[in-house]
Amino acid sequence: MESPAPGAIILAAGLGRRLGGRPKAALHIGEQSLLERLAQVLREAGVEQPRVVLGPYRETLLPLALRAGLDPLLHEREQPSLIDSQRLALQAHRRLQPERPLWLLLGDMTALSGEDLRRLQQAWRERAPDIQALVPTVEGQRGHPVILGPQALEAIDGQAETLGVRHWLSAHGDRVHFAALSGPGPVQDLDTEADLLALRAAHHPLPVDWR
Repeated sequence: MESPAPGAIILAAGLGRRLGGRPKAALHIGEQSLLERLAQVLREAGVEQPRVVLGPYRETLLPLALRAGLDPLLHEREQPSLIDSQRLALQAHRRLQPERPLWLLLGDMTALSGEDLRRLQQAWRERAPDIQALVPTVEGQRGHPVILGPQALEAIDGQAETLGVRHWLSAHGDRVHFAALSGPGPVQDLDTEADLLALRAAHHPLPVDWR
């Protein structure tokens, strides 16, 4: 099935509490932050103007976003929830690119590749006509980015403000396709100190730290 190239929005408004209250997307691997790495991967997959949702730590993340050529979407709330970020992203996308599907991904993904995105886009093109969302999986574990078509975006935006993407996916399983991928890219993120230690070990001798 032919479809327009997707837009993409990175969600990077988390508080990073389990990592001592640090902006996860600002973690650098060598000379490049996670936020910049994700922007590069999205462009390699054909996304013309990726965007990013920012909330806390914007004094740190906004310069990185601008350096990466990301269009920032700024929260008014001081401590937004994930659902708040999802709704801000969906509403902005529907306003700016209403005819396009949307890649929605987290700002702390540490191994996502352009090849992962190309495979997801191919699976999206080949989906059945009634499929409105696509979720990558690795060995049965759900990952990111989720692809949401215009009908799904409208439906999610029309839910109660306390409901987000996962609620719609759970309620409409017949309209969701789960695409199995190999490799850690869609499921490897940065939540805990153990994740940080594993990332440092994987990239040694490159420095992996905040600046």
